[in-house]
Amino acid sequence: MPRPALLFALSLATAGAGALALESAGRVEAQARNPFLGAPEPGAAEPGPAPAWRNTSWLNSDHPLTLKELRGRVVLLNFWVFTCYNCTNTVPSLVDFDRKYRDQGLTLIGIHTPEFPPYAGEHDKGNVQRALAKHGIEYPNAQDNDNRTWNLYGIRYWPSFVLIDKKGVIRYEGAGEFHLNDGTYDLWDERIRELLAE
Repeated sequence: MPRPALLFALSLATAGAGALALESAGRVEAQARNPFLGAPEPGAAEPGPAPAWRNTSWLNSDHPLTLKELRGRVVLLNFWVFTCYNCTNTVPSLVDFDRKYRDQGLTLIGIHTPEFPPYAGEHDKGNVQRALAKHGIEYPNAQDNDNRTWNLYGIRYWPSFVLIDKKGVIRYEGAGEFHLNDGTYDLWDERIRELLAE
């Protein structure tokens, strides 16, 4: 192989390895944080009270739910948007959690936070309702068209998850797609069962 071609091939290999490392680092950052038990790992937030959301537009609920009225229940917030492929791929797992644990004390709440401007249709309540029906989502969903709840919880990725214990304390957070019965599904299932047993 001529020297310029060899140098070019080495440059491509180095660039590819660097890109792979960056992608892996981003993926790790987006994955579920470790439990807030014992000394937190660097970058993990200290456990604290969940902030009270104030969303006024709700679907699959006859009134706006509040954190205060949910005291005594475990709450799993799912920050999502119906146009997000990763979000909709995770929905079957969430529907499964809702069916398995609602009667045992879990309240799953979708926080539908649009990614695109209003003209894209994600802000439209009718479109959100159609998406809920399409995906078999029966748990409550709040419209977060102004991103207030997203910002209140410091969310950065779709989909993201916040698990709140019966006392209203954030215990686990994470982000990223997962599927029925994969390792991340099992991890969230274990966390939910842990908090339900407390």
